[in-house]
Amino acid sequence: MKGLRIIALAFALCIGGTALAQGPQGPQRPQGPQGQQQGQRGPRQRMNPEQMAKMQTERYAKSLELSEEQQKKLYDYNLNNIKKQQEEREKMRAQREQGQQGQGQRPDFRNMSDADREAFMKKMQEERKAQEAAQEKALKEILTEAQYKKWQKLKKQQEMRQRQMMQQRMEGGEGGFGGPGGQGGPGGGFGGF
Repeated sequence: MKGLRIIALAFALCIGGTALAQGPQGPQRPQGPQGQQQGQRGPRQRMNPEQMAKMQTERYAKSLELSEEQQKKLYDYNLNNIKKQQEEREKMRAQREQGQQGQGQRPDFRNMSDADREAFMKKMQEERKAQEAAQEKALKEILTEAQYKKWQKLKKQQEMRQRQMMQQRMEGGEGGFGGPGGQGGPGGGFGGF
């Protein structure tokens, strides 16, 4: 139960952090020497919690114009959350390796009844809402009223961009299943239809 809350909080923080990093126009990266966008990575490099917290804090600092004191408070908040998330992931990984059932195990949706699946999803939504509320409470304590309103606006813009991207993928748009390099080939969609 606690692990699911932390995972949902991590998700909420990622959405908020991404919204602030991209700004109102979305990501705009200059082209590199081979036409590859600068900033694109090959294999992911692991960052330690301190590096991750610093990166998240810098995103907020730039877009919300945070004071030094606010940056320190936000860094501490981010670092604490990242460490909690990593602890929960490690617990879940250890449980999976030991073959234990229960908290930390992914549910088998194929073998669940519709009622159980619906109850599980409802529980996850409630936990996500609780984590979002906790995040908003913490940010209200750190940010000024104007900064908090700007953060909310950026968060909503990011959520809209994510919905649009998901919809494009579902429709076979660029980068989705039917886009360039996708499963549908040049015709888009599955099977080129």
